[in-house]
Amino acid sequence: YTAMDEAALPVVSATMFGRDVNFLHGYTQDMKQAVARDSLTVLPSDRALNIRIADFGGSIRGISYEVRSLNLERLVERTSLTEWDTADGKTTAVLPIQNLLSKDREYLLILSLDTAEQGEVRYYTRILWTDNENVKDMIDFAVNFTTKTFDYDQARELTTYLETNATEDNSSLGHVTIRASFNHLTWDGLDVEMLGEPQVTMKELDGIMGQVRVNYQVTVTDEDGHSDILDVEDNYCMRWNEQRIYMMDYERTANQRFSVSSRSLSGKRILLGITNDDSVHTKKSPNARYIAFKSGQELWCYDQNERQIVKVFSFESERDDGVRSRYDSHDIRILSAADTGNVTFLVYGYMNRGAHEGHVGVALYTFDAAGDTIHEKFFIPAVRSYEQV
Repeated sequence: YTAMDEAALPVVSATMFGRDVNFLHGYTQDMKQAVARDSLTVLPSDRALNIRIADFGGSIRGISYEVRSLNLERLVERTSLTEWDTADGKTTAVLPIQNLLSKDREYLLILSLDTAEQGEVRYYTRILWTDNENVKDMIDFAVNFTTKTFDYDQARELTTYLETNATEDNSSLGHVTIRASFNHLTWDGLDVEMLGEPQVTMKELDGIMGQVRVNYQVTVTDEDGHSDILDVEDNYCMRWNEQRIYMMDYERTANQRFSVSSRSLSGKRILLGITNDDSVHTKKSPNARYIAFKSGQELWCYDQNERQIVKVFSFESERDDGVRSRYDSHDIRILSAADTGNVTFLVYGYMNRGAHEGHVGVALYTFDAAGDTIHEKFFIPAVRSYEQV
């Protein structure tokens, strides 16, 4: 028996246009090109890529990188750094990528950190050397759009980008699209405030077309002063021209982090709050006493007789800043709930913490209600992206 270890792998971000973007999570297995589509990093004109490493008190003993063709057949460059700067738990370095790249062609960058505690940890992103100056505008547009949705007056500037449709379902703030009403876009008048700074990921760039993802958290406060935290993701597809940026598509998903309180239980109902339907999954025991349900990336079990709720599984930690433990490239599949309160379930995708941190794969677990423990039956690693798994 052991407690789940806290997340230990460093997180790497690239500096693009004065902004930290593309937060990369480490892998302790060789992922080859399987996760290459996760992000696209645009190089500066001199190809000197600035990176920032949050090593959370760990010790970095070496930094090296490879540049390869996307099919891995051609090694373009392999370089080991001789110097980097470390202060206050942050390490900054410059990758002096050589003049061996063809412009406007994507390559795979594999960054390797030699760490004292975890050994070699790898990070993957595509890189692009281009004269295309649209990227900064697209990133700024996405961040500004997201920020303005919290201010009703500022958000009026966004109406020109919407394609409001009277047939659109505006009933749930868990899913908002480019066809939503203006009121729905601006959180239906709720008291909503962003927590911390958003994390921006450049996903794709093809000439004048680009895709950007913005992840952030918000607090929603009701009339009685109760606050709830939501995990939110905005996805943008944009087209650039000399006059302005056109938004081709927009989608926002929000999931309230379930917490046990008198407000979360109403009679025989469990109130999950603002959620995206795709994030909810339930199973009932044959005797109907126990209900296992997944909300967001957490698994719970509710005893209807005793009116008790147990958090069965979650990677989230109260001891870190959440950048690693709340990373959402995994999911949970409930297989069964037994009359004893035991729950059998799968966790699949990227493992945020614990014995398999830094691996992608599938784990089978059984929750023993009597012992209040989880038993791991097997773990199968996979050189696949989370989406493929």
